[in-house]
Amino acid sequence: MKNETLDWYQENAESFIGNTENVDMTEHYRAFLELVPSGGKILDLGCGAGSATVHFMKSGYQVTAVDGCAEMVDHTWNISGCQARQLLFEELDYSDVFDGVWACASLLHVHKAELPDILRLVHKALKEGGVLYASFKYGDEERVKDDGRLFSDFTEDSVRALFEGVGGFLLKNVWVSDDQRPERAGERWVNVLCVAEKSTLF
Repeated sequence: MKNETLDWYQENAESFIGNTENVDMTEHYRAFLELVPSGGKILDLGCGAGSATVHFMKSGYQVTAVDGCAEMVDHTWNISGCQARQLLFEELDYSDVFDGVWACASLLHVHKAELPDILRLVHKALKEGGVLYASFKYGDEERVKDDGRLFSDFTEDSVRALFEGVGGFLLKNVWVSDDQRPERAGERWVNVLCVAEKSTLF
């Protein structure tokens, strides 16, 4: 099946990396890492420019980076030397491996109807008590931009409903933040931090 979102990232990898690699995510990193054991294993899910992977590695964590775009995987490998795999969300094949999953601006490219199944794969990849950070553009739409990229937008209420509907995640915090890119001032994001509860059966 043709994936126009992935096609866009493959065709625009260089410019995307240049536009995003220096975005200041310090506060988001801090909120996430406060819940991840020191030196733990982190999955950078949709690693993009690789900035998070580099930050986590420099902070002493063991990082595995995955992305559906080969160019992003190669770039992340080159700048970090970490384990990096080209993998689609639906191909996630980990079980009880990670103390944290970082999904910054990545799961927003999944159809809303498909997100519960993807989140169950993420839940499976996490250890008991493992932490998930995810972020989505703020809104209620599922939309396709003129460039062909799919976006699933959420608000505080709708993202809570998503995770509560999936089950297995204890929501720790949901908050709204501004886009950190100067040219995107005024755009907002909804952020989620939650913990995997393995005793909960799907």
